[in-house]
Amino acid sequence: MCAQLRGFMSIGKSNSPPSLGLSILSWRGAASLEYALETYQKAGLFNLFDERVIILPDPDDAVIKTAKKHPLTLHKFENNLGIAGGMRAAAEALSTDYVLFLENDCPLIESYETAQEQLHLSLSVLDSQAAFMARLRSRRQPGELFNTLDKYRRYWNPGIMPKLRRKLRPHKANRLCGSAIYDGPNAHQRHPDYIRQYSHDHYIISPAVMPWTNQSILLRRQDFLDIICPFVESQPLTRAINGFHNIEIELNRSRFWTQSNYNIFCPPGIFTHKRLGDRGYV
Repeated sequence: MCAQLRGFMSIGKSNSPPSLGLSILSWRGAASLEYALETYQKAGLFNLFDERVIILPDPDDAVIKTAKKHPLTLHKFENNLGIAGGMRAAAEALSTDYVLFLENDCPLIESYETAQEQLHLSLSVLDSQAAFMARLRSRRQPGELFNTLDKYRRYWNPGIMPKLRRKLRPHKANRLCGSAIYDGPNAHQRHPDYIRQYSHDHYIISPAVMPWTNQSILLRRQDFLDIICPFVESQPLTRAINGFHNIEIELNRSRFWTQSNYNIFCPPGIFTHKRLGDRGYV
């Protein structure tokens, strides 16, 4: 483990502090990548990792030039790998115990101290096996293309219509319970069957109500390679994105995920989602 986090780790089942790797997946999207990397550089985020890789499938010159400005090991691939393939390539390129998966449009919005604190706590929780993964996308400022909170409120706000929706579609209502963490404090009191408070504003949530996400997640590298990848790669490409496995699609429609014991640790979060410029794809 890097020196900046080593001193924090005092609990968990490991005999020695776990090591931490940073993975960034960027298929084109140089403008978004440059903005995100600058936020990491400015805050000193790179110093919190033992290894740092960037996966560049089918890269253009702008992406390569941007990546080379920062303390990253570049892994270039001739063809597009898709999200699942890119994440697998990142996990295989690293040798660390844990890996933080980011994409090229996940800028840091918190300070170095906050990032250090949340990474340290997340590692402690995962290393103690209290949770399978940690989500580090900001709950306060999740960024673009985030409509989870609106869906939750349609079913769980006070009033006749939300109550009617819960009655008519109880399964969907239950699946949305995890999103209570985005709707103010005390989410564990509103949905105690699925959400447990770990500490103030930190929750552990059942996968029955918290979907898998590819963005800004931390988990044990070998678990990703030995558990997640084999299941995803075994699924038919019936809803593939550009002909590739996506992970989110395969897991979130499966009992493999929703009925597992792969609990999710949710601190307040440190990254947002912000796309800039022409990404070279839709």
